[in-house]
Amino acid sequence: MSVENRYQRILASAVDSSVVEPPEGRAQPDLMIRTRDGRSIAIDVKWAGEGWPQDVRRAARGMPDRWPANVVMLAHRLSPGAIEWLRDRGANWADEAGQARILGPDGLIVIREPAQLPREERASRPFSWSPSAVTIAELVLSSEDKPLQASELAHTSGWSVPQVANILKAFDTRGWTVKRGTARGPGASRGLLDADAMLAAWSAGVAETPRRTRIAHRATRDVMTLLRNDLAPTLDRATKWAVSGWAGLELAAPYTTTTPSLHIYVADSDFAGPLSNAIEHAGLRELDEGGRVTFWAADPRVFELSTAYGEIPVASAPRLYADLTAFGARGQDAADQVKEQLIDPLHELQTPTQLDTSG
Repeated sequence: MSVENRYQRILASAVDSSVVEPPEGRAQPDLMIRTRDGRSIAIDVKWAGEGWPQDVRRAARGMPDRWPANVVMLAHRLSPGAIEWLRDRGANWADEAGQARILGPDGLIVIREPAQLPREERASRPFSWSPSAVTIAELVLSSEDKPLQASELAHTSGWSVPQVANILKAFDTRGWTVKRGTARGPGASRGLLDADAMLAAWSAGVAETPRRTRIAHRATRDVMTLLRNDLAPTLDRATKWAVSGWAGLELAAPYTTTTPSLHIYVADSDFAGPLSNAIEHAGLRELDEGGRVTFWAADPRVFELSTAYGEIPVASAPRLYADLTAFGARGQDAADQVKEQLIDPLHELQTPTQLDTSG
């Protein structure tokens, strides 16, 4: 099937009482909708591939804040997270799964949103990211998909079973997880239903959470050499630590040719004296702003999810994604690289239809 025919078929399925055809002369717009009452409505198409949030964001680059009524985002199957992102921007969309929301020009209206729509109520207020919820979500997003049991998550994370159970219930209400198996007892568990939506919300929560910060500097042409030769040995002796940001990207999912700065998590219990000693031994001087090395205080649980690349520990892939996203436009491109290479493969078999939602 040609690209044009695919677009035409998706849109025709959404507006099934009208004719969808290419414009005469194959010029812009992409498609024309001919309604039964004789109207001709021009539609421009944005293609979002498989329909994950990163696909939608990429396809929507350059779009104005006020979504044009004549532009429709098309995809194979838009994920719940992608739909939420589009809905927040007042966008039009349709996909091959039959989902559609088009408030187009000349009175064109099509609403076929997913049946699971207490989602608008769930999304009406931001999720409250307590320290325990941050830990549990990071643990879930960092692991390959498997049944989620409160007792196992509690053992791994260090939080209590009742606390973890309450967090999972809260995840259920947001549509991120779903019950499976028996309602109670050893067979009770949950499945991860929407990793993309959880990751987007979790990343925003991490970015908005205040954290103690220290900034240091040393003149160098290569911060990665500084990291490997001077900082890593002194940090190893002083504290638990893990890199994130651009350095974490270079180590875990190479994307850029240069690393402009270092961002390093340090255990909050070691953020005073031990870190001061490490800064001094590495030949850095502390500044109020403008340094090339940023240290962030972190709960010790953060380091349990880190991965060593060579001798350098890197924060979990979701945390690396969140930190890069917070850097802005170029950071979002880098974050998408992390998601595609490190996070998506963990959840590649995840689809709502594959989860047993009995009980």
